[in-house]
Amino acid sequence: MGRVASGRTHREVSLVLSTPAAAVFGLQRPPSGRKQMDARSATLVDQEPRGRTGAPRPAFSLVELLVVIAIIGALSALLLPAIQSAREASRSASCRNNLKQIATAVHLYHDAATRLPPARTDTDSSVVGRSTFFALLPFLEEENTAGLFDKTQGYNAADNQRVVNTWLPIFLCPSMHLPRRVPDPDPKCGEVGAPGSYAVSTGSALSFAPNFPFLNLPPHNGAIIHPKYGRTSIAQISGLDGSSKTLMIGEMDYGLLNHYWSSCKPPKTLKGGDTRWASAYPGVTWGSALAPLNSELLSTQQLGLFYEEYESFRSDHPGGVHFAFVDGSVRLLEETIDQEVLKALATRDGAETLDRSDY
Repeated sequence: MGRVASGRTHREVSLVLSTPAAAVFGLQRPPSGRKQMDARSATLVDQEPRGRTGAPRPAFSLVELLVVIAIIGALSALLLPAIQSAREASRSASCRNNLKQIATAVHLYHDAATRLPPARTDTDSSVVGRSTFFALLPFLEEENTAGLFDKTQGYNAADNQRVVNTWLPIFLCPSMHLPRRVPDPDPKCGEVGAPGSYAVSTGSALSFAPNFPFLNLPPHNGAIIHPKYGRTSIAQISGLDGSSKTLMIGEMDYGLLNHYWSSCKPPKTLKGGDTRWASAYPGVTWGSALAPLNSELLSTQQLGLFYEEYESFRSDHPGGVHFAFVDGSVRLLEETIDQEVLKALATRDGAETLDRSDY
């Protein structure tokens, strides 16, 4: 005991002996929290109070919660438009890419056939036939899909419906909204064909002309025309209005707000549109420049039969519509474009003088 106390005072030894062993060797904190043994010097050192251990954490007040919710709401309001804009930019880029691939397929078809594909690619006498897009399938790596179609039967034949009812992403713009099922499953409606987002440009006049020859409507004057009006080629158009100034294919959506089913549904049942990639028909895969871009209402009628807006070029992109031109380029035309400029772009041989700043 004398040896133990030789380096320390009697007071220090007494404190060591009175301190629990676990605290001395660092196994737990002394309960007072004010003094503890320094491990190196074995002497007591003063410390600041640490506070009570295990005390419950105070909860958020209602005001604090409301402030946090308000901040989150404000941040969401700021970020959501930017997120939506980024998503639309991505969808728009995919849509342009679709049109670019389709335009390339048209050029490949032209190289093989020395002509642009017609607006209708069969000689069937039925009202509905195979579209330009159907003829492009082999040039879009869809040879197998095209091969399943029995050309000895019509478009609406039961054996061919499995082909024309096939959804093909290349013919669908990611931005396009479908307000209904396409094709409609009700057999009374008689709708056949999967949806599409694109239509060929038949020109600046009603595309219905070849379907109603007894009305003596102006013929197709665009880049892609019905075979009864002859054939067109890139060289021909380049020597006339110019391939970089002539529309070839544009977007067409289901955004007609007063286009209703006629008989197979209850009154005022929205149809919205009829665009289906495989069907050769006005307002389905044939479009014209008669009505403004992104028309939403059927309002202007010709001969009491045909609405110009029905075959208008429309998209679900804000502010404009994407087009592929005859030269293969793809551009967004603003919906505010002058209507006469749009008609001039739609014709292949109108001899109009256009400046790039016009569109």
